[in-house]
Amino acid sequence: MKYDLTLAKIRNTDFASLYDRFIIGEKLSKRQYEILLAIAICFTNADDTNVQGLGYRIVVEYCNQRRDYIPLYEIAVNKGLYPVSKFIEKHYIDDSKRNFFTEWNDAFVEQYVSGEICRSEQQNSLVHFFESKKEDTVSVIAPTSYGKSELILSAVKEYAGRKICVLTSTKALLVQTKKRIQQISKGIFSKVVVHPEMYNPNDTSCLAVLTQERLLRIFKKDPSLSFDCIIVDEAHEILEENSRSRTLANVIIIAQKRNPDVAFKFLTPFLTDSKNLKARYTTYDIEGFKVTEYIKTEKYYLYDLRNHTGLKLYDQFLNRYLPLSENRNLGFEEDVVKAYSAGKNIIYLNKPTDIEKFALALSDVLPEMDSEMIQTACDNISNYLQPQYNLLACLRKGIIYHHGSVPDAIRIYIEDLYKKDDSVKYVITSSTLLSGVNLPAERMFILDNKRGRSNLSHDSFKNLVGRVCRFSEIFNDETGNLQRLEPQIYLVFGKYFAQNANCESFLRNVAKVEQNYKDAVDNVLLSEAKITTMNEEELRHASEFIENYENGVVEDYQERYTSTVSGKACIMNGITELDIFAHEAAIQQQVNGYQSENLKISDSNTLLETIYELFIQYLPDNGAESLKRLENQEARNFYSMMFEWRVENKSYAEMINLFVGYWQQLYKKDKNVIVYVGKWGDVKRSGSNVARYTKIFGKDRTQLINLAIVRIKEEQDFIDNTLIKYVEVLYDLELIEDNFYARIKYGTDDERAICLIKNGLSLSSAVLLIKKYNSYLQINVSSSTVVFDDALISEMKKENENQILIYEVQNCM
Repeated sequence: MKYDLTLAKIRNTDFASLYDRFIIGEKLSKRQYEILLAIAICFTNADDTNVQGLGYRIVVEYCNQRRDYIPLYEIAVNKGLYPVSKFIEKHYIDDSKRNFFTEWNDAFVEQYVSGEICRSEQQNSLVHFFESKKEDTVSVIAPTSYGKSELILSAVKEYAGRKICVLTSTKALLVQTKKRIQQISKGIFSKVVVHPEMYNPNDTSCLAVLTQERLLRIFKKDPSLSFDCIIVDEAHEILEENSRSRTLANVIIIAQKRNPDVAFKFLTPFLTDSKNLKARYTTYDIEGFKVTEYIKTEKYYLYDLRNHTGLKLYDQFLNRYLPLSENRNLGFEEDVVKAYSAGKNIIYLNKPTDIEKFALALSDVLPEMDSEMIQTACDNISNYLQPQYNLLACLRKGIIYHHGSVPDAIRIYIEDLYKKDDSVKYVITSSTLLSGVNLPAERMFILDNKRGRSNLSHDSFKNLVGRVCRFSEIFNDETGNLQRLEPQIYLVFGKYFAQNANCESFLRNVAKVEQNYKDAVDNVLLSEAKITTMNEEELRHASEFIENYENGVVEDYQERYTSTVSGKACIMNGITELDIFAHEAAIQQQVNGYQSENLKISDSNTLLETIYELFIQYLPDNGAESLKRLENQEARNFYSMMFEWRVENKSYAEMINLFVGYWQQLYKKDKNVIVYVGKWGDVKRSGSNVARYTKIFGKDRTQLINLAIVRIKEEQDFIDNTLIKYVEVLYDLELIEDNFYARIKYGTDDERAICLIKNGLSLSSAVLLIKKYNSYLQINVSSSTVVFDDALISEMKKENENQILIYEVQNCM
């Protein structure tokens, strides 16, 4: 029997006051528990899905409070939540309570078991849906833990002997995905292409794991390349209004132009409507599968440091705040985190500067951990970078932090340490965690309501909290615990929240179950994006780019085409920072002059001056600040120096010393000197309203070293993601000497080392392997493949190599 109930009706009944006492953990009488359970059963049979969710929440909370899991067992069996019922049957039902029904249910659930994993009914339906749509374009909308990785693996097997690409949004996710599919792809594909130069146009089949930027470069390299299947992981990111989202739409448009029958598989943890994933200038239709079942039921807490009102529970069903009596008088964010933390904790902040500031504040209130693994890690990081690195002081207290300016090799290494060592209890992270990076955690602390410049949206918030208490942790045979069906999420309203934030209304907006949410389709290259006078110019530029990259994409095209070799080279290398069409004639004229002089660039100074003369002067006044800086001679000298360090294969530790030395030299010349430090800035330059600079005056060596570590990572990213595009244009125009181009791009012109770099190793690891472990490598330069000897890792350990390098090599094998 179904019940015509709504949450609005329930709020106005006597039930609500009993529920309030129950949900904050007040002890009730046996009769009151029975009443609550009876009501919960009614709720789970209601028509309204939100009322069903409330019923399920009451049952889970009752079972966890009373340690009586029979009611949850019965609900789980009836609702198809078989991982829950199987775990209860195995761990909480003793022999005296077994009967025909428990035995029959146990036998029935076996059909949902695959290897070590027990699937829910909707998980099972999802797998069958995906398998039945092998050649079709589909979207899968499923929370974290629903086995999207397994779907990727099944598609890789299905497309054996054909061309398939997995698109990941970040390099971190690329490494994680490659690692997962490497084992099952052996014998099916000759290699996993993770870099444009690994791709060989003569290969009849291809398995690639790439970011959208790398795929765009491969499309440039081989104009005839077409894929049979493209899997888009974290597909919701295509909806956003930024250059990376437009690039993602571009590669989807190109892929379908080249093969109208390509099957796209869009995977995302959240989306309201699948049709919002459709790109302009394409003909594919999307069939969607959306998971609607409810296994975890979050408990939201709010600790208000600003108004000193202590801890409250927010109930997302009845939409109210309930004060909790255990009001510890805590003064700072670090005190709240320490007081309410569990074994593993994720702490969210928006800005890297805040992440590092809070990490040090938290380390001040925690004891030092007695862990051999931590001590070893500190020694390795100290050698790889510098002993003064702030992360080391935090790590000794069981804290790691994770943001875009932490060196890649360090980030991967400390993530692994966090997973393996129980002494490392805290990971402080930014929205990098939203891009599918999986770390174990029981609790989450949200110290900031922003993501970038905007508030965390409902979808981003749900994606974030979904990272806590993954199914693999809840249902683990040895360490699993059904308390984790109720992940605890703490919002701490203090100095890191926006100045004008209203924490209570923010939490209501993102967590209340009754809110009707719509997808924000902001990418002009999506069919469902609304075009107005505000963004029509943006669409025109985006359409010009895609039509010039891949002629024939835009029907009835009426806009501009490039008319010069230089203009076409700029388009094909993804240059969008200046108006190519307006300036290509002038650029071509200069290029003709260089070519008549037989210019072959072979040093960094000439390279930077040529980039300035050809491109930088044509940037619009409101152009990208990072590139506009190259109008200044001192900035060009700086990047020339950075390129020289790359050519000379400087280690990270050497670069830190050189960076600090460079700043100290500037300081000697001018005691008031300010240097560009991007997001770490605290000084505004005249004419700017954003603090992007800082003074050297007053900073000790430790502060300069920590600033150097993040700035090197950011400057390397700027070179690899932005400046290198201009280098590629010059190379395509035959203005750069071959060996110098290789050294600029890879840091070496040794073809064997370059092959290792293409396969995912850093320059320092590649050089080390060539120098000391050559006999453990089979390198095929022409096919860009490497076979690592199984004994390589043990040999590196025997030689006491830095664990960071060992772990990096291990990840590539």
